[in-house]
Amino acid sequence: MVTILLSGGLGNQMFQYAAAKALAKRLDTHLFFDLYNLTKKTKTTTRSYELDIFNIDVSCKSTIKGKILIKGRPFIQKHRVAFQHLGFLTDTYALLYESVFRSIKGNITMSGYFQSERYFENIKAEIQNDFEFKIQLDDKNKDIADQIINTQSVAIHIRRGDYITDKNANQNFTVCNAEYYRKAISYIKEKIPQPSFYIFSEDMEWAKNNIDLGNHPSSYINWNKGKDSYRDMQLMSLCKHNVIANSSFSWWAAWLNKNIEKIVVAPSIWFKDEDKNKLLDDFYPSGWTKI
Repeated sequence: MVTILLSGGLGNQMFQYAAAKALAKRLDTHLFFDLYNLTKKTKTTTRSYELDIFNIDVSCKSTIKGKILIKGRPFIQKHRVAFQHLGFLTDTYALLYESVFRSIKGNITMSGYFQSERYFENIKAEIQNDFEFKIQLDDKNKDIADQIINTQSVAIHIRRGDYITDKNANQNFTVCNAEYYRKAISYIKEKIPQPSFYIFSEDMEWAKNNIDLGNHPSSYINWNKGKDSYRDMQLMSLCKHNVIANSSFSWWAAWLNKNIEKIVVAPSIWFKDEDKNKLLDDFYPSGWTKI
């Protein structure tokens, strides 16, 4: 069996599922979600299980083993090679592909984010199928979806929120600034005739004050909140092109975009740690443009 210790928000859980699914498929075994990380008390942003928006049928519960392994993770990381022989797989950096993934065998427990397409690129079509949204759009979102489908639609995702207010996030992640979006929009205008822009953000006041879209048609999507926030990912994935933030949420929206001629613009700076930013080439799928 392959067990993945789920953690983080929707985008991170999607990465974890995709990597664990690929490993379980290679080992011809079952997949299990350990939810301990999503049920424990934490000082950081509270997270919950979010993969139930997809048609994914995986057994899950919070376990004592999960608690022990999470609490022991710092020690395990210091001796990670030895623990790999015991069936415990962790990642060094979230974005860095672990080559042992190709050869590890047995009953495996995974802990980490595993944020590289290389983990699951060989079953891409299957993962896309797994990540089909199971609930139909409501009328308001359906109207926007119809517009998106019938225009040269470009999704622009602006993430601020917890990157500003959450101390842990603020220490790790940069916030994409107006200059990044200016360059990204300029690049899109050079490549796409008559683009229509669809802006997704939890901080629309900042977006409207800092993002210049000229005279191009634009729509600001600000009503999908709380348990319905995943609808933004759903709508962004329907757009023909994407400008993403340094967010796994918008990474997945762009990855789920099935337009074979899509343009995806992504930030060249994601983290405050420059060493981590050097790993972005492995993180972004082939064909995406860094700015």
